[in-house]
Amino acid sequence: MSKKILVPVASIGLMMGLLGCTTSGGGAGAGGAGGGGQDFETAYDAATARAPTSDMPTSLDANYTGQFKVGVNQGTAKVFGTNVNPQMAEIVGDLDIDVDWTDGQAANPFSGTASNIVATEAGTTNSVALNGQLAVDNSMPASISRVHTPSQVIAGHTIPEVNTGAFLFHMTGRLENGGEEGDATVQLGGNFFGPGGNAMVGAVSGGIKDVNNPGPQIFDAGLGGTFYATQ
Repeated sequence: MSKKILVPVASIGLMMGLLGCTTSGGGAGAGGAGGGGQDFETAYDAATARAPTSDMPTSLDANYTGQFKVGVNQGTAKVFGTNVNPQMAEIVGDLDIDVDWTDGQAANPFSGTASNIVATEAGTTNSVALNGQLAVDNSMPASISRVHTPSQVIAGHTIPEVNTGAFLFHMTGRLENGGEEGDATVQLGGNFFGPGGNAMVGAVSGGIKDVNNPGPQIFDAGLGGTFYATQ
């Protein structure tokens, strides 16, 4: 069942502009497991089944764990090696994100890492571990926004107040496979789900830039996909 994810506007234009600077290529498939070995689709569906948060608190101090899953939507990168066709690659990794936020703060409320990153060629058993990890990058935009909709009386019926939450942050890091290295930059943005914002669900976009003999484009391989993380 498809589910609508509302992604914050801030910085999306920048990331999409960067994706437009990759070389041309095909898309990647979906399905499968990776990272810590969990089934991504099952866990993702469980997170979205919590429904968008309607009681977003004014502060959070919590740890969220989950996974991201992306495909290569443009270009290629040497870090994939020769065992996996980048155009058919499904890349899954584990997320461990801490949130320390109070409504109205300007400082980055996120910290944490993405690790156990594995690229698997769809429909095959071919896979490679992309060694290294990504970390939340404090030099790039990050925010949490809380939107309050007050209670209303419509046609004699009282509609309760609603408090929703959205977020945006970036992760960067160097990945390695078989002596080839790539610098990865990804943006994660979406909405809080579940009571009190106990889950984050959203979209991932970004890319990988070859360290050795990079191309002239911003990213040698453009990436796109989804993620979830829950308390």
